[in-house]
Amino acid sequence: MNPDELSRQFIRWQCRIRQYSVRKDQGRPSCGMRPRLVVNSQDVGDVTVVLSKSESADLTRQFKYIYQKTQDPADRYQQAIKLLSEYYYQVPEEFSGEMMAVYPAGSAFVERAARIGEGCLIFEQGNQRYAIDCRIRDIPEAEPKYQAAFWHNRLFNPNMGNTTKILGFAPDWKTSEFMELDLLHADDPA
Repeated sequence: MNPDELSRQFIRWQCRIRQYSVRKDQGRPSCGMRPRLVVNSQDVGDVTVVLSKSESADLTRQFKYIYQKTQDPADRYQQAIKLLSEYYYQVPEEFSGEMMAVYPAGSAFVERAARIGEGCLIFEQGNQRYAIDCRIRDIPEAEPKYQAAFWHNRLFNPNMGNTTKILGFAPDWKTSEFMELDLLHADDPA
């Protein structure tokens, strides 16, 4: 599969599983939204990633408005679910390839991962498996992608602090791959 086709297929898949999550499962992250992160050949565990829209300023304002409009975390959560389930994931072409993950401000892991600068996110759900090689970076607070991920997560996590670190994962589609899980075990004598 060529890199452009892989990118389109992956983002469409992510939009589908995220849309299902907000419509049917109250936005709880499914396993396909929590890839395993491998850095320096070490599996460092699952990480919940947020997709980034190419143009996120308007949406970030909506997230921030919902957060500031009420002090009730349950109300914020329900309004976020409503917003995301209506149209957010309808047009996969609006998303950039970069994904983000939010960490506590003092996270030594963020500094180490950004310093190493590369890793692999392994997504699995149903019969789909993607191994996405990524460049890893610490996203600056002033960047629109940081603000989008911060306010998105703030709606779902009322205990999130005011200061966070956000890692960006920019896929290298040329070295990434897709496979169907049932094909992985075709040679197993089960």
